[in-house]
Amino acid sequence: MPLPAFWSQRVASYLPRLFIFVLLAAPSWAEETAANQLKNLAAALKIPTWSLSTESSAALGYRDNVSLSSTQPERSGFLRGEVEAMLLRLPTQGWDGFAFFDIVETRYFSAETTDHERSAFLTTQLRWQPTTDFKTGLQAQGYHHDQVFDVSTTEISRDTALLKVTGFTLTPNARWNFTESWWAEAQASGRQDHYAENLDGYTEGEGNFSLGWHNQAGTELSISGAERWRSHDSREQYTAAGRPLTGSRLKVHQNEIRLNLSLAPNKFKFWRGSLTALHIKNQDNGSGYFNFTQQQLTASLVWKKAAWECRGAASATRYDFPVQLVGIGITPENRHKEEYRLSLAITRRLNAAWALVGYYETERALSNDDRSRFRINTSYVGLSWSWDNLGLD
Repeated sequence: MPLPAFWSQRVASYLPRLFIFVLLAAPSWAEETAANQLKNLAAALKIPTWSLSTESSAALGYRDNVSLSSTQPERSGFLRGEVEAMLLRLPTQGWDGFAFFDIVETRYFSAETTDHERSAFLTTQLRWQPTTDFKTGLQAQGYHHDQVFDVSTTEISRDTALLKVTGFTLTPNARWNFTESWWAEAQASGRQDHYAENLDGYTEGEGNFSLGWHNQAGTELSISGAERWRSHDSREQYTAAGRPLTGSRLKVHQNEIRLNLSLAPNKFKFWRGSLTALHIKNQDNGSGYFNFTQQQLTASLVWKKAAWECRGAASATRYDFPVQLVGIGITPENRHKEEYRLSLAITRRLNAAWALVGYYETERALSNDDRSRFRINTSYVGLSWSWDNLGLD
């Protein structure tokens, strides 16, 4: 089960506020003179060695399908609270790092399936840059989800489920800027997921290689390939007809290709956008019952000027299952599923600390299997408070 994408976006959203750290990191940390210059510049600008940024928010909202049901949607208002914090260490002598924490709690007023949802996430990263062209790092992530998930693409049940999952990932990586504009990055990761109530968990390994190009105007184009191996703790293989094979153990192999374009179309960086195309092939070690191909296109756009910020995102995903069938008779159809998602977040800063926030998201799942269909709309408005020890607005 992949991590929600919004967490990586939240980490990235802190970077403009901490741009001064990027400037300080520019000298070659391998040279003692550069390290001294860095210390002197930090002292002159009164930049603290440790940077702490925090944000908390509270909002009232409404969701029209809490249980992601295809036939009996549960509608409910809710109260949503979120707390997040980022801690950064000033780059010195080639070393820097950060830690980011986020927790979101949602309390539903009238839903029957569940009265709450909760997500918590912690990521830390330590990086070493011996030269201006090469850097390496180690990232660790821990997460916990307690919410309703759409499990129709990876589980036996072709609908949704209320799950509690706790997981951990460890990712070493290295990046080499072999020219002024071109870079290459390699990383490996290990992942372990545990589910409450003795449900099946899994261990996963991944290798990833990326090649990219960027220019000074802020445009970047990259292509990456990844290979994953997943071993389930207790789930058995299944026959092509969907029956478990007693005594077997399910393993999954994935291949992924990703193409990403990021750009800032004007020199003042009021606009930023990205476009990502993704292709995944999933294969099991049995009859192929869990085999599928996934194709996804994702676009995002950010506009920020003065006190206003707008973030929009849209995605379209299709899954094709070559073995799973839908219907009865002589010629049943191969199962397929499409997912469409659209979101818009608007922030209006009232001053350096306070802001009004508004959010809307709509998601629709379509399939030739009625159990995998649902539609959901979520919206909320609220107030957020932020603080950092840099004195930056």
